[in-house]
Amino acid sequence: MTLIEQVQRLRVAAAAAHDQDKINRRTGELAGQAESVETLIETIQRLSRGVVELRASHAPFDADFAPQAAQLAADLHVLAETLPSQDADTPPQALKAQVKAADGFVKGLRGSVEQAWTAERNREVPVINEDLVATLSKSGIDVEEIRNEIEKAHGVLNVLNNRAVPEAGDVARLAAALESLRACGKQITALVDPALARVIRGAQETNGTPLNSFTPEVLAGLSRLGILDRFRVRLR
Repeated sequence: MTLIEQVQRLRVAAAAAHDQDKINRRTGELAGQAESVETLIETIQRLSRGVVELRASHAPFDADFAPQAAQLAADLHVLAETLPSQDADTPPQALKAQVKAADGFVKGLRGSVEQAWTAERNREVPVINEDLVATLSKSGIDVEEIRNEIEKAHGVLNVLNNRAVPEAGDVARLAAALESLRACGKQITALVDPALARVIRGAQETNGTPLNSFTPEVLAGLSRLGILDRFRVRLR
């Protein structure tokens, strides 16, 4: 083989290697863009469900959000389908610009949804005197059903508080949990009035409750609850 032939062969090999390297780089870029597009599609769908859910609670949203999100999702689906057939020589700038624009819209939508959902979750949570519930339980009063409802409601609230974007039915779950806590509070109030609660709590402390706290009304209340015989007089 002549020197010229060797040089020509090396040039061909170098050109082939360069082309292969370009193809590999372009393939990697397209794979990365395809992954970004799929993530954007999933995020748009999740945020769109969040918008629908929050509108049920009359959260203010731009009326154009839904159609814009739907159109963007459709465009991204088309893009995802065409990415595998993209030519290696096609300039990537247009594709990157389209993905970047979609990402900007998604970030704006996410911010609006998360803000509205945070406002929804910040509704006042009814305060339950759980120490009193525990005290009543120790006193022999059957409050197990109330305790279960309280724990269940708090469990739901914890789950919802850990979601940045609401799922279908979350607004109703939030309202139901808050209403359940309100109902539990009313049940506890109906069960024992403040004066009776103070006597029951005091009786479980080291020094007990003064005898003069046991007024006829308190005695009647303890009898009604079926726990009067659990109290004892202790001389100091």
